[in-house]
Amino acid sequence: MFELFNVGLEMQKRMIDLQMQGIEVAQQMVDAAQRNVDAGAAAGRAGEAGVKAMKGWMRLWGMRD
Repeated sequence: MFELFNVGLEMQKRMIDLQMQGIEVAQQMVDAAQRNVDAGAAAGRAGEAGVKAMKGWMRLWGMRD
């Protein structure tokens, strides 16, 4: 009787451990996604700055923008 109870507790413990590992993986995925969003936003800002610089250069040389 007690052996079956111990087996059941061990199975529950393993399931909880697996669920916790799944949560950790999900948190890492969310962190990675947030870093990708941040990097994409930074690249967008850099692109806008490049366009602005090019327009300034074109104005300097008398070209239309």
